[in-house]
Amino acid sequence: MSTIDYACVFVRATGDRLAAAERLVCGFQHLFGAALAEVDLGYRLGSAYLVAVLRFRAAGFDPKVAARLSFWTARAGGRASPLGGMPAQERAAFDQHLAQCEKALFTEVGAPAGRRRSAADRPMLAMDVAGHGWEGVSYRPDARVLFVAAPLAPAPGDELLLVFRIPGLDKPVGTRAKVVEVRLSADATPGHPAGFGLAVSEAAPAIHEALLRHAPHGASETRIAPRYPMKAPVKVLVPAPPMAVAAGEAAVADLSSRVPAPPQAHALIEYASDQELEADFIENLSQGGAFIRSSHPQAVGTPISLELKLPNGTTLKAQALVAFANGHGMGVKFTLDAEADATLQAAIAHISARPRRALVVDDDAMVRGMIADALAERGFEVLTATDGQDGLRVVSEELLGLDLVITDVYMPGMDGGAFLRTVRGAGGEADLAIVVITGRMEPGLEHKLEQEGADAVLDKALGPELVAQAADAVLERKRLTRGG
Repeated sequence: MSTIDYACVFVRATGDRLAAAERLVCGFQHLFGAALAEVDLGYRLGSAYLVAVLRFRAAGFDPKVAARLSFWTARAGGRASPLGGMPAQERAAFDQHLAQCEKALFTEVGAPAGRRRSAADRPMLAMDVAGHGWEGVSYRPDARVLFVAAPLAPAPGDELLLVFRIPGLDKPVGTRAKVVEVRLSADATPGHPAGFGLAVSEAAPAIHEALLRHAPHGASETRIAPRYPMKAPVKVLVPAPPMAVAAGEAAVADLSSRVPAPPQAHALIEYASDQELEADFIENLSQGGAFIRSSHPQAVGTPISLELKLPNGTTLKAQALVAFANGHGMGVKFTLDAEADATLQAAIAHISARPRRALVVDDDAMVRGMIADALAERGFEVLTATDGQDGLRVVSEELLGLDLVITDVYMPGMDGGAFLRTVRGAGGEADLAIVVITGRMEPGLEHKLEQEGADAVLDKALGPELVAQAADAVLERKRLTRGG
């Protein structure tokens, strides 16, 4: 039987990331049906490297299958590549990784907590109305079509499950949607970014009302060319004469003799958070542009050596040309190679699909588990820690991916107060909602903890369900306040 083979690769696939990949694997049969001949799985415990090799029947393979695979793999935080077109060096590295896999994903070895292994699982698109990932969304109420600006799209005509987290509602609301429009990056124009349109089921009045209230109507304001300076840190390394160096920019004079003529500026755009990357993607990156802040912008047509440093530490390199210049800096156009473009697309797609994530810190295993379960019932992905020190480890690894922390006060080792002070003093966590719980609500404790950075202090006597409900409300207020 003739097959067309693809590899879906997930790196750092542990905990929730592994659970997301596993849910996708469980949904392969639903996504591809008879077109899928077989799937081989490999998981390497030491490096948390997960790979799925999918073999499609050549007779049943079409562009829709490839689009569907790329979209849902990226949503789960991975990258899909055709094995037949993989460069020799990359293929050799892939084969080496695959040979070292223990293939233990579907055993208890390395399995995430709360795993779902049902073959009936279907991938779903989760969206936080007016919240994280909402900047590139618009709504046409006459046709009930929701447009999502994104680097990848599902296949035209696909039907998918759509789940919304709506402000003011306790539980997510789900419906079905059909892909009625796909706009690729090559087809993007001013006001019409790359992305896909979803016809939302009319059987979801709560969703329709929420979209009328929170989503811009008509075409997105996203433009084809870079429009404004981003808040992301930008470093411009400019060779010595003939280029002037402005205050705040770094000069690398000793490189001048090695810079080819005409000399190039070297720009590093460093995204410190998912939010910075996502905002810049909606405006610039999705259409091959970036804005370089500089008081001495280069002339239109000047070559720029550009680096994009993503929040996970990955750096993408590209050659760019100055497309326009103004008093704030210069807009550049660039093209990434296929591998770098896939990395950027996967990063953005993963961000926009990311469910809300919470960390529960408590030395009492029963309390910890009950609150975690209550949060999971409210749609959170939940991590846990046994004390403040363990909580700091999780926060340091997952800070940019956490929305909420619930921590006990009285714990052995590092208690909740010290944990709170350390997290708030570390910086970079202003958007993180922190709720402190205690079984001993002593006089002055609530005020003290709020002064140290707690968004709320709750009595454990409320019980896990009410603690989760109140913490969810705290996060909602913080998010809406942040959103303006």
